[in-house]
Amino acid sequence: MKRRIIILGSVILLVVAAWTAGWFYVTSLVRQNIVALASADGVTSPRVTCDRLDTGGYPFWIDVTCTNLTVTSGDISATLPTLRGSLLVYNPFEVILFGTSPLTVSDAFSGSRDELDWKNLEASARLTGWRIARISVVGDALTLNDAVGSPIALGSAAHAEFHLLDDAARYDAAKHLASLRLYSVVQQLAVPGAQIAKGHATLDAEISNLPDDVRTYGDPSLLKRWQAAGGKLTINGLKGEDGAQDFAVTGNVALDAQGRPSGQLKINSKGLVERFGNLIPAQVKPLILGNPAPDGSYTQTLNATNGLLLSGLMPLTAVPSVY
Repeated sequence: MKRRIIILGSVILLVVAAWTAGWFYVTSLVRQNIVALASADGVTSPRVTCDRLDTGGYPFWIDVTCTNLTVTSGDISATLPTLRGSLLVYNPFEVILFGTSPLTVSDAFSGSRDELDWKNLEASARLTGWRIARISVVGDALTLNDAVGSPIALGSAAHAEFHLLDDAARYDAAKHLASLRLYSVVQQLAVPGAQIAKGHATLDAEISNLPDDVRTYGDPSLLKRWQAAGGKLTINGLKGEDGAQDFAVTGNVALDAQGRPSGQLKINSKGLVERFGNLIPAQVKPLILGNPAPDGSYTQTLNATNGLLLSGLMPLTAVPSVY
């Protein structure tokens, strides 16, 4: 009996030692990859730096905390006081992120500086292999300010959610193409510049025929490959309302062989023409929103084809290629 206990204890010690070694090994790899981001040039790929990088979470989690995070891409830089990420050792394809406000975004070229504050903000991502299974961002008490000089309120929302979900039924394993469902909601939206006081907005959309490997999403040819695969963005419903004023958009957009948006959007609205006031010339409003019906609502169809955006058959503007 004593010998069995010794053997069992030895096995347990070996398992603990192996687990501990594996934890430190994976943690060191995660740390090395994050540190390596600081060597990017900040032009062709973003440069990411931390004033301090801490790791922890043993034995089941790998926690990484970046203090004074800075991301630089060209003239744009973003800073965050603290960003913490957590992932399970036995499931490294799922990560949870927590950020400490404010997020500050600055443009060295224009001199603009915006700050996003929040009460709670959490993001999470889960992969199936290298295919997106779910990406979610949920926040409460969000406020966006123009931070050049004295803060100027640009907008706020009591609650906001964004979810990107894999549509497993439409996954094409043979062609390595995935389809994603996109859901978003914004509650108690206030935008002083647009005279929105208590707005509510939702989005239900689909993205079809994306490459199924997220490691290729930084490839400059991604949009070309999406177009060649017959990819399409379908808007099942983009809706917004603020009191008696509302709008709804449905339609689809793809890319033609030259990389120009091609598709159709149908817009139904009520009260938007009046809200725009003099911001849009009177002769342009019906081209964008249509003519009024007896109940005061408006309906319009916008088409994009051959590099042009049309209101019905009336050309509005040229649409440039995205690549």
